[in-house]
Amino acid sequence: MPSAAPLIPDKLDSIQLLRALAASAVVIYHIPLFRNGAWGVDIFFVISGFIMALVTAHSTRHFLTKRIIRVLPLYWLGTLGVFAIALLLPSLLDNTTADLEGLIKSLLFIPYQKGEYVQPLLFLGWTLNFEMFFYALFALSMAINHRHRLLICSLMIAVLVLLGHVMKFDAVVPAFYTDAILLEFIFGMGCYALYARTAAWRASLTTGMRWALVLLGVACLACMPFSDVLDPLLGRAGYWGIPALFGFLAIVHGLSSIRLPTAVVLIGDASFSLYLFHPYVMKAFGKVVPVFDTPSALAYLTTPLAIGLCYLVAIIMYRRVEVPITDCLRAVFLDRRPAVRTPARVPVPVPSKAKPVL
Repeated sequence: MPSAAPLIPDKLDSIQLLRALAASAVVIYHIPLFRNGAWGVDIFFVISGFIMALVTAHSTRHFLTKRIIRVLPLYWLGTLGVFAIALLLPSLLDNTTADLEGLIKSLLFIPYQKGEYVQPLLFLGWTLNFEMFFYALFALSMAINHRHRLLICSLMIAVLVLLGHVMKFDAVVPAFYTDAILLEFIFGMGCYALYARTAAWRASLTTGMRWALVLLGVACLACMPFSDVLDPLLGRAGYWGIPALFGFLAIVHGLSSIRLPTAVVLIGDASFSLYLFHPYVMKAFGKVVPVFDTPSALAYLTTPLAIGLCYLVAIIMYRRVEVPITDCLRAVFLDRRPAVRTPARVPVPVPSKAKPVL
C-alpha cells in the first residue's frame, strides 16, 4: 500500500525572500531620497492570501487565535509605544497626537481619519486593518464550507469591492473595507490554488527552467516601481497587484524546494518587525545624521547605514520580543494535541528539511 502523500511545507524559503523584498521596498519608500517602494504592501497582500490558503489546507484548528497571536502583540506594543511618546515627548513625532479615541480605534482595527490619511497611531498599521478583515472573512468562509473556502472568500471580497465601486461610500469604515486593494488577497489565494496543482510539474523543472522563472518573476517585480503610471486605467490592484501576482507565482515556482541563504530567510522572518518599526528607526537616525533627509553625496553614503540599522533593530525585535511573546501566547492559548486534519491531501513532494510555519 503506498504511503500517504506528504503535505505542502508550511514555510517556503521563497516566501521569506519575498517577505524580505516587500519589507525592504517599504523601507526604501520611507527614505526621503527615493520615495518609491509602497508596492511592497501589495506583495505582502498576495503573500497573505497564499499563506492563509496554505496553512488551512489540512488543518483549520485555532485559525483566528493563531492569526491574533501572530499580529496583535507586536502591533499593540508598537501602538502603545507611539501613544506614550505622543503623550510624553510629542516633539519627537510629526502629526501624531495622544488621542484616546484614536488609540482605542487603532487597537481594535477600526479605520479612522487622521489628518489627510486613514491610518492608526502606528501609521503603517493601516495594512493590518485590511489583514484582520481578510482573516475574519476567511474564517467565515471556512465555517461555511472548508473545501470551497477560497471560492467563498473570493466571492465575498469581490462583492464588497463591487459594492464600494458602485456606492462610493463617504463614511470612512465602509469606504475602507470596500477598497479594491482587497482584490490582492484573491490574487494570493489564486496563487495557492495553482501551486497546489503543479507539484508534478515543479518536480520536473530543469535548472534552466527554474532560472527562467526566477528571472521572469524578478522582471515582473522590477516593473512595479514604474507601473503606477497606469493608475487611471487599472487602479492599485491592477498596476501593482497584477505584477505582484505574476512575480510571486514565477519566483515561488522557480525556487520551490530550494534552500536560500540564512541571512535572506532571517530578514524574511523579521519582516513584520522591520515593516512596523523601520520609520521610527530612520527618524532617530535622521536626528543623529541630519544630512540623511536632504539630497547630497553624504546622504547617499549614509543611506545604506540607515537601512542596515533598520535590519539590525528588526532582527533584535524579532528574536528578543516577537518570538518570545508569540511562543508564550501559543503555549497559553493553544493546546498541544495533534491538529485534526481533513482527509484530502495534496500530493506534493516535500524537501526533507522543510521548516514549520511562523
